[in-house]
Amino acid sequence: MSESNKLLRGTVVLTIGRVTGYGLSFVRNLILARLLSKVDYGLAAVFGMAMTLLEVSGRMGFGMQIIQSKAGGDGNFQASAHALQFFGGLCSACLIAGLSVPMARLFGVPSTSWAFAALAVVPLCQGLGHLDVSRFQRQFEYLPIVLVEVVPQFLITVAAWPLAIWFKDYRVIVWLMIGKAVTGAVLTFILATRPYRWAWEREHWRGMLSFGWPLLLTGLVMFGSQQADQLLVGAVFSLNTLASYSLAFSLVSIPWFIFGSVADSLMLPLLARVQDDAEHLHRQYRVCAQTAAVAGVIFTLPLIVLGEQLTTLLYGTKYQGTGVFVALLGAAAALRFLRLAPTIAAMARADNINQLYSNLWRAANLPLALGVVALGGTPVQIAGCGLVAEVLAVLVSVRLLRRRQGVPLRESSSACIYAVTMVSIATAVAVLARTSWSVWLATAVAAGTLAIALGAAWSIFPDVARLASDTMRRGSSLTAGQPAPT
Repeated sequence: MSESNKLLRGTVVLTIGRVTGYGLSFVRNLILARLLSKVDYGLAAVFGMAMTLLEVSGRMGFGMQIIQSKAGGDGNFQASAHALQFFGGLCSACLIAGLSVPMARLFGVPSTSWAFAALAVVPLCQGLGHLDVSRFQRQFEYLPIVLVEVVPQFLITVAAWPLAIWFKDYRVIVWLMIGKAVTGAVLTFILATRPYRWAWEREHWRGMLSFGWPLLLTGLVMFGSQQADQLLVGAVFSLNTLASYSLAFSLVSIPWFIFGSVADSLMLPLLARVQDDAEHLHRQYRVCAQTAAVAGVIFTLPLIVLGEQLTTLLYGTKYQGTGVFVALLGAAAALRFLRLAPTIAAMARADNINQLYSNLWRAANLPLALGVVALGGTPVQIAGCGLVAEVLAVLVSVRLLRRRQGVPLRESSSACIYAVTMVSIATAVAVLARTSWSVWLATAVAAGTLAIALGAAWSIFPDVARLASDTMRRGSSLTAGQPAPT
């Protein structure tokens, strides 16, 4: 099979897998939000934040290193990654167990300390995962990694309803998280073709740590930039307010997690192959940046406009007033797409500083939010701080790409202008549509705004339009059993 056909098939498999996985996540959150109280749903957000804050091995990007590194296909490299990944998972498990009591007391629920301690099983399982599913991606074979993500999601989604009826409180979240981690780790071994082993290659370890430490710091900074505001809302205000805030965040994050994970798996090997050809890299980067901008607008614009009506319809009247969080957090999520291409382009040349520094600036929302709290501000104003910080992070990311990788600003400018313009229009519409519009009127306005955004993208981004047309044509050729054009 030609490389272009592999890439197309890989795109289809990844997209279907990501959409299925996050569709299941959406259904599961819908079940839990409906059946559990807002306080218990707020606790679910706290558990998730604790796992994100204290997770180590996943942040080191060992699977990503196997894809990116020229030695990633070597058995000793993979075995060395297995050893480092396990020690990272063990460190995470110890941190979670050791901090379980302080974390429970921080949120005023000391009786839940056992639940935090039990969640130490999750990073331990992740540290034991087999990395063969990452090695397959070097040849654009994505089905194994998709199965590792989708099958556990399906199983715990099926179990969510009966467990919620049985436990009737936050305990269901604990067992679902543990079940997902255990199932995912077992699947990596079932799908692997190489035996699982450890190695102690000093050169490999040195390279992995050099590659991974910026990712580890970036992960911590990303927690500060993406979830510390939720931590602040839960600790300063209430778990009820945190439930609405985290629900809005999870809703607007679905498009990012779907497209972002697909784009990581597709853009990184493509850009890594031209990392030594500056002209080709710039051209590929421009198309990636424009595609990411269009995807960010298309996927998040309907959520921004329909936030209030959608959350009330899906999750019930107890979540009324969540729409303003959806609008502001959705606008920030749309702009976050603009950082995808520059960070991956830098990573393709083994430079993870771009992601680290841009997330450091994104973390500016935390001091801004602390200032808002000190002045007696509201959770809505805290959400606005995230939007301001996201703009700063985008500017830093594209400027770093120019300075460190030599990619001119003009390659990023059109994508940034398009996304900012469309997001501003959608946010302004959302302010008008918050509570006074019916579901049908808001849907009609969202559809009209989306049509304008698509038309503008088609006219000002000819490379993206050509890419979309070629992809559809190749898909038709493959479906008909004809050879795809090169």
